[in-house]
Amino acid sequence: MKALVVCRDNIGDTLLTTPLINALANGGFSVDVLANSYNAAVLTGNPDIFRVHVYKKNHHRTRGESLLKILLHRLRIIWDIRRIHYDIAIIAKSRWDKRVLKWCTLSGAPKIIALGAVPHPAITELVPLPAPHTEHLVQLFHRMLAPLGIRDAAGPLHLFADPAKVAALAQQYGIDNQLPILGLQISARRVLQRWPESHFVALAQMVAALGPCQIILLWSPGAEDNPTHPGDDTLAARIVAACNLPCLIPIPTRTLEELIGAMQLCERVVTSDGGAMHIAAGLGKSIVALFGDSDPVCWAPWQVPYILLAAPENNVVNIAPKEVFQALQHLAEKGEDAAILQPESALNLGWNN
Repeated sequence: MKALVVCRDNIGDTLLTTPLINALANGGFSVDVLANSYNAAVLTGNPDIFRVHVYKKNHHRTRGESLLKILLHRLRIIWDIRRIHYDIAIIAKSRWDKRVLKWCTLSGAPKIIALGAVPHPAITELVPLPAPHTEHLVQLFHRMLAPLGIRDAAGPLHLFADPAKVAALAQQYGIDNQLPILGLQISARRVLQRWPESHFVALAQMVAALGPCQIILLWSPGAEDNPTHPGDDTLAARIVAACNLPCLIPIPTRTLEELIGAMQLCERVVTSDGGAMHIAAGLGKSIVALFGDSDPVCWAPWQVPYILLAAPENNVVNIAPKEVFQALQHLAEKGEDAAILQPESALNLGWNN
């Protein structure tokens, strides 16, 4: 049996699809994935996937790249998926939409499985949604396995860093794996998820004061005025200058593969909710997750040790550096499996005892 899983969404959503892909593979399906050039790298090296079809969205084209070239390549992708004769196509999205459904119908798969409340003649299995804010997205995706008779519980995320890339980064930046290594991921797309520059500086100084360590600074590369993908190069430079710490190592990750490799070097990671947080979870890292206006139930780190600080007034500005520092200590000393906390309660847990 051949299955096509269509992943048109962002990096985090794609990673949260990997437990479903693993269950399909374990259930006897040969699994292919349709991804885009933005998210496909998180599927590299996944043994549950036989083939990844990669197309490019129009707004992801590079300077000088013609729209005609993108459209011709997309036609080739359509031809490829059509001739494979998939038995099923699965829409990896919390609610199906017309664009992703079009890819499924173009595949020619006789059975299409989707989540949602609105039926469509092409969708043969429409899986109803639970009440809002009651299930993680991984669990939501897993509901689509029931029509196939697969009842296994969802496992962890699957992400595979390139060992050669990891080793090259460690050598290039002088990473000492005999020291505690903390990752600070400073970028966030959503305004209410952006922890202030001064908070990152204060946290780095607190961590460095504990003793010998290395702190890897990670961010979305590029200029902040880039209309397509705003970057945080300037913010990172300001943080490095303000910290003035020899143990702070900025690693500019210009590709998704480099971000995965750099994240693999870390033991624990501090990050706001977003694609980078799910990369850390996919690599099995312990996480202090900062949540502003996103839903902890749906988006918390999946099946890794984590402490999630849910910000007062849904704005991560209101999470103090000391609260994040204490959460890091707790993860290091007690290995908390999972906790969702209001930040003000963190000060009352006795984590320094």
